[in-house]
Parts: sequence; structure tokens; C-alpha cells
Amino acid sequence: MIWTLRITFLLFIAWIVFLVSPFVALYDLSRAVEAKDVDTITERVNFRALRISLSRQIASEFLKTRDGKEELGGLDPRAAANAGAVMVNPLVEQLVTPQALIDLLEDGWPQAAGNRRGGAAAPAVSPVSFDIGSLGQALKLFFTSEGQGFRSVTVPIPVDEPRDKQFRLTLRLSGMTWRLTGVELPQALRQELIRRAPKATTLNIP
Repeated sequence: MIWTLRITFLLFIAWIVFLVSPFVALYDLSRAVEAKDVDTITERVNFRALRISLSRQIASEFLKTRDGKEELGGLDPRAAANAGAVMVNPLVEQLVTPQALIDLLEDGWPQAAGNRRGGAAAPAVSPVSFDIGSLGQALKLFFTSEGQGFRSVTVPIPVDEPRDKQFRLTLRLSGMTWRLTGVELPQALRQELIRRAPKATTLNIP
């Protein structure tokens, strides 16, 4: 009976450690961003998966614009989505580097995507911060995160902002390491990226 209780207790502790581990990995990534530690960021980020994540979002946003509708409106939805992804690829490539990720998460604007045209202010987007001020905040972050099975979790940050103003960071377990595989951008930031990089979204479609 004692051994059964001990084993149960150890399994419970292991389960708690597993549940907390992606948040610890995200905290480590946050510290690496603050320190501009490119080596750690490179280790903690799956840039191929991140590229796919950003490409889908920005292509979808581009298809909602007047230019997107004019250029690709005659295609079926799947072909339009594929063509849109090709058109925004130059912009996406500027975002999937360690330095671009540092800029994006540190101040909410990716400097690599170009200067702010006309001196206009950047969209009102909060930078990513994983500082937990209280147990209540930590619990709120935990319960608002979304798990996809046992190997993937999406964490909304800042947790108190409405969804359209949040960065939603997806981490996936690879071996024994949680890696960032996706960043869902706030809506205002997606729209601003499209507006400020029109040349990056130009392609002749036969």
C-alpha cells in the first residue's frame, strides 16, 4: 500500500512538472529575447514551422485587402490561398530570423519588416512579457492556454488583453525540448504589415 501511494505521488509530481514545462520554456525564451541571446533563441525556435504559421496568417490578411481581392479574386479559395502565400513570402522571410523575432516580441513591431512609413505611429500592440506578477496571474495564464494533445500548447500573451490584441504563442514538444512553432499576430499588426510592405506582396499571377 505504501509503495502504491509513493508511486502515485511520484506520477502526480511528474505530471505537474510536465504541465508546467512549456511555461518554463516560454519563460526561458522570454529571457533570451531580453538578453538578445541569438543562440538560445535559435535552439528554442522551429523557424520552419514559424515561417508556415506567419505565411498563412499574412496571406489570409492580404486576401482581405482590396489588392488581394483584385489580383486573386478570380481563383478558387485553395489556389488563392496558395498564391497569396507566395506573394507575401518576401515579407515573411524578413520575419523569420532570430533578430526579427527579438524585435517582434520585445516591442511589438518587427523592425526588419521596414520603417514606419510617413513617420506614422506603430499599431497599438503590447510587447510580449512573461513576467508573472502574482499567483492569480500565473493561474489565469495556465487556464487560458490551449493544449492540442500532450505535445502542443498555445499561450495567449498578454493574458488580460482581448484576443485580437494578443500574441498567441504555440510551443510543441520536440524530443525533450519545447520549441516555439507558431506566433499568431494581433490583428492590427497583421494589417499594418500588409499596408507597410506593398512591394513585398506584388507578383504577377497568370
